[in-house]
Amino acid sequence: MANHAEDIQKHVRTYLVVFAALAALTVVTVAISYMHLATPAAVTVAMLVAITKGSLVAMFFMHLISEVRAIYWLLGLTVCFFVVLMFIPSGWKEDLVTVPAVWSKLPVEGSAALKASHSGGHEGAAAGAEEGEHH
Repeated sequence: MANHAEDIQKHVRTYLVVFAALAALTVVTVAISYMHLATPAAVTVAMLVAITKGSLVAMFFMHLISEVRAIYWLLGLTVCFFVVLMFIPSGWKEDLVTVPAVWSKLPVEGSAALKASHSGGHEGAAAGAEEGEHH
């Protein structure tokens, strides 16, 4: 029974140390936000802190530190799917996307209809009259 109590105390100590590390890293995150770093440097440092915090939570609070084999299998599967998705031809998206017919009738920059809408319709009326004469 004494061994069981020592195990519990060991786990509680581990959780408290991880909690203290997470609290300290939160303070570091806030301190980074007040530093005048270039955007790429700030994002890099913030991501490193976030990855560290996320890893601590996943390993200790989610007990994934003891599930190493399953994690490596899932990570490998994720990498395989990522590689497959990166090599799907990008030309396929044109076949899947169709432009509604309404969009083709919208005024394009530089067109008479767009100019007429910005000038109060005076030029558009003249353009409309010209179009009516040609039909």
